[in-house]
Amino acid sequence: MPLSKIVDVADTIGNTPVVRLTNVEGIGATFPVELIGKLEYMNPGASIKDRVAKHICQQLDQRQIPKDALLIVAGPGNLAISLAMLQRRLLDRIHLLKASGITDIVRTLDGALPGSSEHPVEIGKRIMQQRPGSVYVDEELGDWDLSQCYQELADEIIEQTDGQLDALVLGVDTGNAATHLSRALKQKLPQLQVVGVEPKNSAIGEDSRANPLAKRWLCEDIGRVYAPRALAANAIDFWVQISDTVAYSMARRLIRGGITGGPSSGASVAAARMYAVANLQMGQRALAAQQDKYRAASIEDLQLPAAVTVSESEPIANACRADARARLLAGARDRPWTQADRTLLGNGVAKPSEPTPLHDLSKFFEVHSVAFVTDYSRKFCLGIATKQDLLNFLARRNTSHF
Repeated sequence: MPLSKIVDVADTIGNTPVVRLTNVEGIGATFPVELIGKLEYMNPGASIKDRVAKHICQQLDQRQIPKDALLIVAGPGNLAISLAMLQRRLLDRIHLLKASGITDIVRTLDGALPGSSEHPVEIGKRIMQQRPGSVYVDEELGDWDLSQCYQELADEIIEQTDGQLDALVLGVDTGNAATHLSRALKQKLPQLQVVGVEPKNSAIGEDSRANPLAKRWLCEDIGRVYAPRALAANAIDFWVQISDTVAYSMARRLIRGGITGGPSSGASVAAARMYAVANLQMGQRALAAQQDKYRAASIEDLQLPAAVTVSESEPIANACRADARARLLAGARDRPWTQADRTLLGNGVAKPSEPTPLHDLSKFFEVHSVAFVTDYSRKFCLGIATKQDLLNFLARRNTSHF
């Protein structure tokens, strides 16, 4: 069918659909609260940051910044992807950034605090000094007026829900979306509760405390080791912390339900479900913002057979007859690993957990021939992966890329 109108990429940003989550396992039609999702990953750049980039580009034009000016963008990558798409400058996020025309990618120290020399802001300032005419873009600093950007999103939500909304649940990173959406929506829906979602060990919420020795979270695009300055104190009514395990698990449920959201989308839906059960009444409605899209496969996608354990005196043939696909491990899947187990496997052998990306597993196999897959806490062995499992996965997908 021919298009009635041919538009620019920027014209396709926004007006993302709101869908019911009744096909998602654990929610279903019998769930007492109506859970719906705003599919922000259906923007052309696959994230909510497209909206931000569109308004920043408009302000760049108003400031008469040349189209070929170097933009120095702080953040995990989504905003840079969106800006590159809209500025028309000539699978993982790093590959997507390079394909979008990003000339340099500077990796900063994970968890660097504001004011430190390793923080993205300080690194960006040093690059600006070295590159005259460059423009530093960091939505967290307040140099860009994003109120209209999120007012448009708020208007969409009110129109799509007919003003019938009791809770908005969204992941928080820079704090801009939470601050502006909370302000805009509560002007018309004063009883609305805004629920902020962050990973465990993040320190944005009022009761959150970041442990510098704790393991960093894997769920991208949400969370900070400090409270962002763009977040208004009264923007969030309720905070929920979600573990990586829960976020990735819900993301997989979303995919099986036909919604290709990523881990931060999974975190938002999981938090919405938890909040709804504890705080909402039958017939009320909660909207979870689906802010990112599933991008890459992980070890879970290998569909490994379960690890079956046998005692040292048990004949291997008996175990194989019990489960022809099973892989044997001289330990127990149903009990924690002991020091004896680790000695048997070798203390230097890493044990990737299920959320580990397949790209990382491929690198692991450059040194090791087998990977013992554990739960996130690395307490129980869930399966055994080999190089052949990777090859079988690629054959099923008919591709050579993860």
